[in-house]
Amino acid sequence: MNTFLTTDKTVVSRKNRMREWAPPFTIGAFALTALTGVLLFFKVNLGLVKPAHEWLSWLLVIGTIFHLLANWRPSGRYFSRPAGKIIFFVFFLLICASLLPLGQEGKRNHPAGSIAEALALAPLSTVAQIANHSPDETIALLKTQGISLVSRDQTIQEIAEENDRRAMDVLAVIF
Repeated sequence: MNTFLTTDKTVVSRKNRMREWAPPFTIGAFALTALTGVLLFFKVNLGLVKPAHEWLSWLLVIGTIFHLLANWRPSGRYFSRPAGKIIFFVFFLLICASLLPLGQEGKRNHPAGSIAEALALAPLSTVAQIANHSPDETIALLKTQGISLVSRDQTIQEIAEENDRRAMDVLAVIF
């Protein structure tokens, strides 16, 4: 058995040590993920709520893995009982259902996405007019940001690709 010494010179197994910190770690990660998830559900997008939910929810995954490792036998007993099997199966079905593309067909995108896509596919001279700049002013703006182009007839997407940028980044300079 893998062991290590604690500060009071007693020998404690790694599994017992993991049982000490894995549950509170998992509970804390769950609280973080649940709170940020509820805020996102209600469209409360304060500060770093969205990136915290997306990235720090990995802590819940890590904590759960360690919690399962430390409590393998008791966790396994849940799945040997009918209620545990049913609950696990219901969540398995929910996971599968969440991966299906239901309700996506015919769904319209937000108009801003369509506008940005149209601008990305338009020539620089057209986009310059829409932004109330002359083509020469627009070229100068792009050059100040290290973006070069071959001609005014290039699309924003082509300019972006040649400069290893996203079309939205190029448009942000112009507008």
